[in-house]
Amino acid sequence: MSNKITTFVVGIIFSTTAFLSNAQCPVITCSLDTVSNNDPGMCDAIVNYSMPTAYDACSPTGSQVFTYTGAQQVFTVPAGVTTLTVDAYGAQGGSNSPSTNINYGGYVQADIAVTPGALIYVYVGEQPTGLTGGFNGGGNGETAGKGGGGASDIRIGGTTYAERVIVAGGAGGGGYWSGQEVHGGLGGGLVGGPGYRTDISNPGGDPGTQTSSGNGTCVSFNNPICAGGFGFGGSPTGCGCEGYGGGGGWYGGAGSGNCRGGGGGSSYTIPSATNVTHTQGVRIGHGEITLTWAGAAVPTITQIAGLASGSLFPVGTTTNTFVAQNLGGADTCSFNITVVDSENPSVSCPGDVEICAGEAVSGTTSTSLDNCPGITVTYVMSGATTGSGATNVDGVLFNSGTTTVWYTATDAAGNQDSCSFNVIVNPGPTVSLTAFSTDSLCDYNAPISLPQGTPAFGSYGGTGVSGSNFNPALANVGVNWVTYTYTDSTGCTNSDSSAIYVDGCATLDEGFLSTEIFVYPNPTNGLVNVTLNNFSGSFNYAITTIDGKIVQREKNHVGSSIILDLRNEQDGVYLLHIERDSVSRTLKLIKE
Repeated sequence: MSNKITTFVVGIIFSTTAFLSNAQCPVITCSLDTVSNNDPGMCDAIVNYSMPTAYDACSPTGSQVFTYTGAQQVFTVPAGVTTLTVDAYGAQGGSNSPSTNINYGGYVQADIAVTPGALIYVYVGEQPTGLTGGFNGGGNGETAGKGGGGASDIRIGGTTYAERVIVAGGAGGGGYWSGQEVHGGLGGGLVGGPGYRTDISNPGGDPGTQTSSGNGTCVSFNNPICAGGFGFGGSPTGCGCEGYGGGGGWYGGAGSGNCRGGGGGSSYTIPSATNVTHTQGVRIGHGEITLTWAGAAVPTITQIAGLASGSLFPVGTTTNTFVAQNLGGADTCSFNITVVDSENPSVSCPGDVEICAGEAVSGTTSTSLDNCPGITVTYVMSGATTGSGATNVDGVLFNSGTTTVWYTATDAAGNQDSCSFNVIVNPGPTVSLTAFSTDSLCDYNAPISLPQGTPAFGSYGGTGVSGSNFNPALANVGVNWVTYTYTDSTGCTNSDSSAIYVDGCATLDEGFLSTEIFVYPNPTNGLVNVTLNNFSGSFNYAITTIDGKIVQREKNHVGSSIILDLRNEQDGVYLLHIERDSVSRTLKLIKE
């Protein structure tokens, strides 16, 4: 009985130990963080990313993909693994063609013997976008030409070109010149592809082989100045026309000036490699290397946060998290997708607004649009005296002249757009009406011509006005105001007024009417003498302002003279009204 129990307990401990050890084994590697601009007109972007890769360090089974990073990458051979299957792709060459060029990188597949724990140095080639050759051996281009594609290789035991054991050749630079396609040589094969223009009979850079690079074109054909070398493609310098770099490889292809494509780089496998396949010209874009080792099942990868590749990612940062699981063990990794709103809003202004002085503007609302919510509009201007607003300046009073108003639309990301319009304020005409030549009229007098206003050709208005004449019979007894109005060519109007007094003379006493009335001094600085010649009896008198306010008055004054005292009154024009038996006379007094 005791022995059986002991055996049972030992079995449980062994199983648990194996589980704990395996729990540390899955290793997952995520993509690098990515920044993308929003899709046009949208507040998001469709983003594709590379799925994470995972392997189980405790199991002799797995696969790892290495993409272009521009730097050396390192892989450690897992425990128990003695053979790796290598799938290597060289990079496509650069191109300035408006269409897709056919200068594709090469492909190598092979099995190689490895030692568990050994370090494998991985170099993934770059497809260049400019003159500089692609990472890992691509030759430089010249003027408008593009560089050659970089090779992809793995190195064991060191990091020099001599330690390369698998090489996938990069393609030569190609493009477009004077309406003709310039083809870079295909990468890969034991001998790479030659560069040319239009067809192979118009040659460019020679391809790399297993032992040399070959020559390119630089003013003349078969020129060694453009040759590549062991591990690197040739670069034309001072060759004239557009120069295209040779592709990297075991031996790099030659570069080419004179507007012909660079040669492709050759591939290579160590003699001990098995199951070797060389394919020329298959890779589009950057290179890639996949290392695969046989054994148990690879970990299962599951996304636990974020959005799937190819989804619509909103503006901002989305964190994607993945977990790799195998036999109870797990490992996680995360990376960020950041979508930047790079699209400017749009704001539209009204047309120029023309108004007269004293008027407030209206109809100045702006129109704004943006791909994302959160747009604000502000205005900047000079000449405003009152009013406020963000999307318009309605109600604002502007000074005379032209004022430019700027509307600026700003979205939540800080992108801006602006527009402007002018507010043109016409000051209007300066109008004056010449004073009447007479102080007062009797209400039975014939019509008189109105004094000329300035500018000419305005219009007259007021009680008693008929055309350009004043008719006392149609006016009111007392003060009447005549207004002269003028409208200028901008449609702006101004006016000036003058007063004329009308006596109720229709029932005048002829004797009183013939009485001579003298006022002196006039103008006066205070005391005024009024004398009525050939008059006897009593009369009423009153002094009023020009607008009818009574300053002094007396009823039934006896005598033929009056002394008026205006010393306490303001300077200005006053009217003296003398009345007898409902018949009145009016005279103008001026105090200064």
